[in-house]
Amino acid sequence: MRRTGSRRTGSRRAGAPGTFDPGGTMRRIPVLIVGGSLTGLSAAVFLGTHAVPGLVVERRDSILAHPKLQGLVPRAMELYRQAGLEPDIRAVAPEAASAGDLLSVRARTLADEHEPLTEAGDEDERAEEAAATASPCAFAPIGQDELEALLVERARKLGGLVQYGTELTGLEQDPDGVTAQLRGPDGTTETVRAQYLIAADGAAGGVRRGLGVRTTGPGTFFHMATMHIRADLSEALRGRSVGMAYLSEPAAGTTLGPLDATGEHWFFATSRPPGSPGTDPETDPAAWVRAATGLPGLDVELLEQVPGSGGRVFTFPVGARVADRYAVGRVFLAGDTAHLMPPTGGLGGLTAVEDVHNLAWKLALVLRGSAGPELLATYETERRPVAERNMRQALARGRTRWQFPGHETDEPLLDFYALTYGYQYRSAAVPGAPDDGAPLLPVTALTAVPGSRAPHIYVSQDADPLSTLDLYGKELVLLVGPDGDLWAEAAARAAELLNTPVETYHLDTDLARPHGLGDQGALLVRPDGFVAWRSAGAADGPDAVFERVLRTLLLR
Repeated sequence: MRRTGSRRTGSRRAGAPGTFDPGGTMRRIPVLIVGGSLTGLSAAVFLGTHAVPGLVVERRDSILAHPKLQGLVPRAMELYRQAGLEPDIRAVAPEAASAGDLLSVRARTLADEHEPLTEAGDEDERAEEAAATASPCAFAPIGQDELEALLVERARKLGGLVQYGTELTGLEQDPDGVTAQLRGPDGTTETVRAQYLIAADGAAGGVRRGLGVRTTGPGTFFHMATMHIRADLSEALRGRSVGMAYLSEPAAGTTLGPLDATGEHWFFATSRPPGSPGTDPETDPAAWVRAATGLPGLDVELLEQVPGSGGRVFTFPVGARVADRYAVGRVFLAGDTAHLMPPTGGLGGLTAVEDVHNLAWKLALVLRGSAGPELLATYETERRPVAERNMRQALARGRTRWQFPGHETDEPLLDFYALTYGYQYRSAAVPGAPDDGAPLLPVTALTAVPGSRAPHIYVSQDADPLSTLDLYGKELVLLVGPDGDLWAEAAARAAELLNTPVETYHLDTDLARPHGLGDQGALLVRPDGFVAWRSAGAADGPDAVFERVLRTLLLR
């Protein structure tokens, strides 16, 4: 494999990504991000990889010291790998190599007999083997609090700002931007002018409601009370290894899992049904833990959730709904603000991270002036169908694991690997997409079909091997066969004409074939690693063809 490419020409437009502009008495920024949890911090990191500094404002005083998310599936790790975070995540979570290392079980209490649970597709050995080779990344057993600390550090290194104790108190927008009123931890107010705003303030946040955006779906089922506890559960475990336990005591929806290898620190969550005597978490939270473990005399220590706050019980809604709109003017909804789903299978966290990964490169190209603003409309077109499917699947998995009553679903469990790898986009930003809908692809069919995630193939076998997925993340990438010089030359001319860089890599025949390319073929991959267009071989007038493809993708 060898690399050629094009460079962007011309000067940077005023207001394009770069540094924060104080702008006199009003601070001016490219993107304001409301909400500093997983979604908002990931947005800042992904924008930073495109040289777009984002300002994250979070009303809490610090990172919530609670691992709401209990690990990163390989697909999520791929996205953080693009941002250079994989080594840092592995340093924090070096032990497990796959999700299979964490056994999920269902039982009445932790002390009772356990029923092992598997993901749909786990019983298919062929799918399991294919999934193991579909990605350069493996499952990472990292808590959300640990991950968020890494995201804050990375966002700041990439030029972003993260402000805790800061609340959005007012929001107005016009055709040219968004004006936000912020109140800091000392009570002082500030006016910020941004070109775009990402609302990542969660399911209970006020931005979506303030915009008048409604949601569709079953709604909120219950509120989950979560705790970080220290307790010796060896008596209940009796030597059994458990990664996540779904329990029916003290109420349906109870979950318990280890936070480290010491056996002392545990994640605990349970629903809060009314009228549960003696188990109100605000008066006797340890009683919930004793009922769940089946150890009535257990010594339980509840640890502080936000350092210095004194809070030991954190509550969030569990339900299933998707916003009817993902954008209003220059404000975009992402994560739980756009979709709420039960926290089973890690689908909620994955969907949130994918949301902002999809949005970041589009915002960067528009801010840079390389793409028309209409490109941003493809964010909803592409991401909302994924969220709707994942919501239904998370609900089906929640019903299976928690067995909570009154929330039945006929939704069949889909193969987990197809669900996380095999979704396809159909939008104006995929000019080469076939007209066959957007079916889920099995992991064995990731063969560079336009609209799908590009395949992973190792191009080196060094100690730190390079994957084809490592080629993506910042710019558009053109892959051509060994005799694809005409396509490479056409891409260079179109890139210069449209002032948009395109990096070109010449593949040898062994690498071109898995991408569906002949020796004279070409494949255009978006910065998010999704295939935009493919020509299996040569074409008449490659200059005109590629310029048309590039204009279509960029909505120019």
